[in-house]
Amino acid sequence: MKTKSRIGISLAAAVLVAISACGGGGSGEGGDSTLRVASQADLSSMDPIRGNSGSDHQMLYPLYDTLVSFDKDLQAEPGLAESWEFASPTELVLKLREGVTFHDGEPLDAEAVKYNLERAAGEGSNIAADVESIESVEVVDELTVKLNLTQPNSAIVMTLADRAGMMVSPKAAEAAGGDLSTKPVGTGGWEFVEWKRGTSMTYEKFDDYWDKDVERVDKVVIRVMLEPKTRATSLRSGQQDIAWDIVPADAQSIDDEDSLELHQQPRMWTWMIYTNRASKELGDPRVRRALSLAMDRDQLLKSAYFDLGTKPRGFLPDGYWAEPSDDVQLEHDVDEAKKLIAQAGAEGLTFDMLLYADATSTRVGEILKEQWAGIGVNVNLVPREVNQANSDYFNDKKTPAFFAAWTGRPDPALTYRLMFTKEAYFNTSGQSTPGIDAALDEDAVATTPQERKAALDKASEAVYADMPIIPIVFQHSLTGLGERVEGFESNLLGKPKLLGVTLK
Repeated sequence: MKTKSRIGISLAAAVLVAISACGGGGSGEGGDSTLRVASQADLSSMDPIRGNSGSDHQMLYPLYDTLVSFDKDLQAEPGLAESWEFASPTELVLKLREGVTFHDGEPLDAEAVKYNLERAAGEGSNIAADVESIESVEVVDELTVKLNLTQPNSAIVMTLADRAGMMVSPKAAEAAGGDLSTKPVGTGGWEFVEWKRGTSMTYEKFDDYWDKDVERVDKVVIRVMLEPKTRATSLRSGQQDIAWDIVPADAQSIDDEDSLELHQQPRMWTWMIYTNRASKELGDPRVRRALSLAMDRDQLLKSAYFDLGTKPRGFLPDGYWAEPSDDVQLEHDVDEAKKLIAQAGAEGLTFDMLLYADATSTRVGEILKEQWAGIGVNVNLVPREVNQANSDYFNDKKTPAFFAAWTGRPDPALTYRLMFTKEAYFNTSGQSTPGIDAALDEDAVATTPQERKAALDKASEAVYADMPIIPIVFQHSLTGLGERVEGFESNLLGKPKLLGVTLK
């Protein structure tokens, strides 16, 4: 592709989203200060503790700042907490910024942080596992809060850069009966105006935002466009300024447009097969390994992703500081796959697999169906819209397999904890992967990057041995930018924030 593409230098994971608009031109929706974005999926919930989709983040970031932020390489930076330190291995002290207010005018103070962290651990939360190491939250003074941990947790700082660190107004949460799914009130650079389910989200600049130095457009309209071609066409026509999740099939044509730019960056976001280890079809680890061995990932990468990605060895990309152990290798060996199927007594195996109803996912599903047929396994493809598919699999457990993405988390321990421990929301089996708990316990007490890497290597080896999830490809983050967009930057997660983006 042409060198004008904005090529990122970091690996990033993320969740997709792309949007389209009706109306055209710079003033089509509120004038030149309106940033129009296209997303491939709707939000699952505007309440950060209740959503279940990794693609939510791009639509939550305008509303919610996090206690800890991060740079493009996922290094921790001050957020709503301007500093932090461990008073002891089990005591994390946060110093909050002065003068931060929620969109309803309420102050962000230590009491509000205590409320939020206790709320994240409570009933109805999908992120209780993120904060399970927090035994109690102590208000030291108005702007100082102390987290008392049940045990050392090396991942806790970057955990506060994810959903658990998105602060909501306690007053608004109480008024909404504890559920802000449709009435969000945060501290972000924009405040909520309107959510038309399946259609659009509208935000307006929050005048009392604490960071007066950061550039912000007056209004953001994120429109849901499920069809990739529609997103690309809308960007070309000038109806959108940004289109998230340009699919590989459209990347070259976007890059060829003189008036557009293609921002391409490796990321953590992994396409994979989630499996329910408690199911009769995929409960045997030999069957899951056979499915992995039968995959020709080179063919998948070329045929479905146009080589705009990399083959995985595990669930974190090579080049990242916590990349998998050298002992983790995903091979292609059809003969060995057939042997494992025979050993498991699974000849003639048939199972259902959910997948997203887009062209790329359907293409991958058809290729997998053909490859698995080569070892005597038949898969019935069950395409669904993104949020419906997520609910059908993670909430209702309707199928033993799900082809979908893991969008990554700010700290690598969260990836292992949220997918492979017994209580993890994304682990539909309710069974802990053998060896994962011991590895994560070792990581939690590690005090140096070297110690953490050694512990996380054990986690990657435990997951590889059990194969509860089968990685397919790390797809690059592809974002289409209109000619008026300046200041856009993605990150290693592949989940960009809109702070700093301006329009010429």
